[in-house]
Amino acid sequence: VGVEFPDNFYSIIGELHNNAEAKEEQVIPFAERLTHLPKTKRRFYDEPTRLEFEAVVLDVFDNHIVMDNTFFYAEGGGQPADIGTVSGGDTVYRVVDVQVYDGVIVHTVDIPGRELEITKGDIITGKVDEKRRMTLARHHTATHIVNDAARKVLGKHIWQAGAQKFEDHSRLDLSHYKHISPQEIRQIELLANRTVMENKRVVTEWMTRTEAEQEYGFGLYQGGVPPGEKIRIVKVGDDVEACGGTHCLSTGIIGPIKILKTERIQDGVERIEFSAGAAAVRAMQKMEALLVDSAKTLSVPPEHLPVSVERFFGEWKDLKKENDRLKEELARTRVYRMLGDASEVAGLRVVAESVAGADSLELQKIATELLKHEDVVALLASDVEGVKLVASVGEKAIKCGINAGSLVREMSKIVGGGGGGKPSFAMGGGTDPTRIQDALARGFELVKAACKED
Repeated sequence: VGVEFPDNFYSIIGELHNNAEAKEEQVIPFAERLTHLPKTKRRFYDEPTRLEFEAVVLDVFDNHIVMDNTFFYAEGGGQPADIGTVSGGDTVYRVVDVQVYDGVIVHTVDIPGRELEITKGDIITGKVDEKRRMTLARHHTATHIVNDAARKVLGKHIWQAGAQKFEDHSRLDLSHYKHISPQEIRQIELLANRTVMENKRVVTEWMTRTEAEQEYGFGLYQGGVPPGEKIRIVKVGDDVEACGGTHCLSTGIIGPIKILKTERIQDGVERIEFSAGAAAVRAMQKMEALLVDSAKTLSVPPEHLPVSVERFFGEWKDLKKENDRLKEELARTRVYRMLGDASEVAGLRVVAESVAGADSLELQKIATELLKHEDVVALLASDVEGVKLVASVGEKAIKCGINAGSLVREMSKIVGGGGGGKPSFAMGGGTDPTRIQDALARGFELVKAACKED
C-alpha cells in the first residue's frame, strides 16, 4: 500500500513536537494603522555587521515609528529586541522597543514630556546599540551550540522545548527523561567550548520550506516553526535550525560558554542556564570570588574546600546530635524537678511553669515526658518569639474532665493569641509575654475548678 506524504509533512510534525503553550491571540491597539503599510525590509539579514542606516518614515503615531527598512531586530524567537537611537535633524530619540506585526516593524521611542518631531515622509537615521546587539547575538549563537552539544551527550531524542536569550545569560529548555547529571553538564560545556575554539563559520541561507525539510528533516524546527514559504536556515557547527535571530559570523566571536545551573522545570523538561562571552567571564569571576571568600573563612586553600567542608559538616552533625542529647537530658532533669515541685490538686500533680529560653520544640519534649505520668497536668509557657504555650494531661486527669485543648484555648486568650489540640496534648501562644504568669494562673484555676466539679 502506497503512502503519500504532504509537502509540508515536517512542518506538521514540527508543530506537533513544539510543546510550548499557544499564546493568546495578540491584540494590537493600532492594527488599523498598519493595514495599509508594506512589510518592512529587514536589512540586518543582508548586512549583519552594519548598525547605522537611513530610512524613510512611512507612518508615525503616538511614540511609534514605521520605516521602509530597518537594521533593528524586532523581538522574536526568544530574543529581545534591539535598542538604539533614531534621529531626524538635530533631534535624537531613544529606541526602547521593536515589535513586528504581520511583517510591519514598529519602533517605539522614548519621548518623556515632549512631542515626536519626526513626521511621515522624513528621512531619518537609525543607529543600533552595538553592545546589546553583539551580546544577544553571542547568546543566540551559543544557544544553538549548547543545544547541539546536549544532543550529542544526552541522545538524539533531545528536543528544544523553549529558549530565551538575555544580555547576561540564556536559558535552554530541553525534553529529557531524567535529570542532567553534573558529569553530563561538564561534557556539554566542554563540547560547546570546543565548537567555539574551532571558530567555525556560521552559515545562513534562505530556502523554500519544502527544500529545507527534504534536506534537513523536522529537526529544523527545534526553535519552533517559522511562518512563510521561504525560511532562513542557520548552520552552527553540526546544528542546523530554521531561525530568524541575529548571530555571530563565526563561533570564535562568542567567547567562553559557562553553564551556570540546571533544573527540572516540569516533568520531562530540563532547563540549562548559561552565559557567553564577557558575561561568562563575569560569572566565572563571581564563582571564583565565592570560592576564595569561603576558603578564607575556613582558613584553607580553595583546592581543599571540598574536604574541609565535608569535615566541618560532619563535625557540625556530631555537635548537633550531642546538643540534642543534652537537651533531652536537660528536659528529663527538668521533669524530675518539676514533678518534685508540682502542686497537688484532688490527687493530681499540677505543673504550671514558665521555662525560660525554651522554644516550642523543647516545651513539647518536656510536656511529652510529663505525659507519661497518668496523674500529671502540665501547663508550660515560654517567652521565646512572643509566647509559646503547651499543655499535657495524663489519663487519670482526663477522666476527671480536664481537657488540654480547652486549657490552652483559655490561656492563649490572656496572652493575646489562640490555640487548641487534643484532650491529652495541646499547643498555643500569643503576643504578650508580660501576661504569661496570668495565663498559667488561669490554667491552674481551670484545673482546680474541674476537680471540684468532679
